Amino acid sequence: MPHLPARPAVVALLLLATACARPQPSAPLTVPITTQRAEARQGMVTAAHPLAAQAGLAMLRQGGNAVDAAVATAFALSVVEQQMAGLGGGGALTLWLEQPGRAEYLDFYGSAGADTAWARSFRGDSATPERQVAVPGTVAGLLEAHARWGTLPRAAVLEPAIALARDGFVVHPLLAGAIADNETKLTRDPAVARLFWPEGRPLQAGDRLVQTELAATLERIARDGRDGFHRGPVADAIVADLRAGGSAITLQDLAEYRVRARRPLCTVWQGYTLLSAPPPLDGMEVFQTLHLLDAGDIRRLGPPTGSAESLRLLVDATRLARADRTGWLGFPDDAAVPAVGLSSPAYAATRAAALRSSPDSTPAGDPWAAEASPVPAECRALDGYAATALSRPAAVEQGAEPDGADETAQTTHLSVVDRDRNAVSLTFTAGVAFGSGSYAAGTFMNSAMANFGGPVANRRAALRTPRSTIGPTLVLDGDDVRLVVGSPGSSHIPPATVSTIVHTLLFGLDPWSAVSMPRVYPSDRGNTVELERGFTTAGLAGLRQAGYEVRVAPPVSQAFGGVHAVLVREDGTLVGAADPRRDGAVAGY
Repeated sequence: MPHLPARPAVVALLLLATACARPQPSAPLTVPITTQRAEARQGMVTAAHPLAAQAGLAMLRQGGNAVDAAVATAFALSVVEQQMAGLGGGGALTLWLEQPGRAEYLDFYGSAGADTAWARSFRGDSATPERQVAVPGTVAGLLEAHARWGTLPRAAVLEPAIALARDGFVVHPLLAGAIADNETKLTRDPAVARLFWPEGRPLQAGDRLVQTELAATLERIARDGRDGFHRGPVADAIVADLRAGGSAITLQDLAEYRVRARRPLCTVWQGYTLLSAPPPLDGMEVFQTLHLLDAGDIRRLGPPTGSAESLRLLVDATRLARADRTGWLGFPDDAAVPAVGLSSPAYAATRAAALRSSPDSTPAGDPWAAEASPVPAECRALDGYAATALSRPAAVEQGAEPDGADETAQTTHLSVVDRDRNAVSLTFTAGVAFGSGSYAAGTFMNSAMANFGGPVANRRAALRTPRSTIGPTLVLDGDDVRLVVGSPGSSHIPPATVSTIVHTLLFGLDPWSAVSMPRVYPSDRGNTVELERGFTTAGLAGLRQAGYEVRVAPPVSQAFGGVHAVLVREDGTLVGAADPRRDGAVAGY
């Protein structure tokens, strides 16, 4: 997809942030009030599309809580951001309940069906679009969250999405670009072509998109709940389409899809308690990178935009954490995944010896001693994710690499805080752009089966969930939510999340300044590092001298994520920020 153009206000912020290397947290930078940055006292929603953010805000104004707002926002995003995520995808959410002071986590990522032989024989390079599809979990996950913790009627939280599908909305440039870039995928099915490529041309920015079939599906979900999607006519249509393309997914697979309620992964960093996605999703990479930055004393070095040494530390820490994720992350129910060890300061202290190693080869480290180290008291009190009780594998990696890439730029994230200071961080995805391209009941099916491969913990088998880089994250200051954060962007997700946390909480930047800072993306399988424009010449020269092949991308490039964050200041003010790399917006009151 084409990069978004640089925005003058963002470039000015980058220069300001570089000049003010270490502003105090008590005196955040002043930034213009835009639709991508706002302050409020009662509630805040920040999401990847203005109409979706407004849908969430409407729930808060009606007296709903953060879960009501998050579910309404996610269903609305499933209409206006079909290229990024939708009903046929999957994801996860991390939740903070102010009363009784408890964290929760739901994994509703897609999973393989029950056909063991088919699941093991899948090959991404030869699969039909339908064979790339995992059993979708978005609808089940959102409705599970709403049933457990929501307060408004189900029909109320779905109404904004229904109206957007039924009445249509004006196409934004980001969606228009995705439609133009995916002609083959969007024209193989005549029904899809009529929607997105009418009369043989792609929808343009400013055109109106009406999705009558999707509206009907959403109405069934509003009326019948989970059964409106996972059983009945909608399920029949999905399975018929998938089976016609060689998929082995059955009606029973859809009906029996299970949302997994796990304990959130937890660590303590800089006095804050952090909560994020446990395996097979990827909060551990965020946590490990933060601890490696601590081990290298990034606070002393200052922001990476102004210090060559700090930039080198950020690149090295990101590379090492990704190498460990590549070597160990997978499905934890039947394979040992050392997420607690990888997330610990103890492991970072031992791994820090490799921070200035050659970038040519970055093997995974050995976190198993740290896996048995004591869990911080703050995490014990919150009943955080426990160390694995399964036996460690004989080798770091076994089997082939994943058949396809993780989610690319086509994923979405939303963050919500309500008046009672309940908070939701939610990331969900269709996989690659428009998922597999398989389309039924008004929605695209995911491409998640391509995420299997690599370590033994991520082996392909029936009913297993593949790993993903998504990591919806909450930061607590004592018993209070301080920051709600997350991002789309495949392997760019953890670095984007880390960058926002560090610049907001360590260097005191305003959240919108923090999400606008240039980002890095080093490979763990070679010496390449991609960076957005905005780092110093000395910093780039230092990376080249260290052996990195440096590739500079335009500023605020869509490929580097799309963070949506809410900061809760000590005085209770909510500051929402939507990433300038996307079409997102902030809505608060």
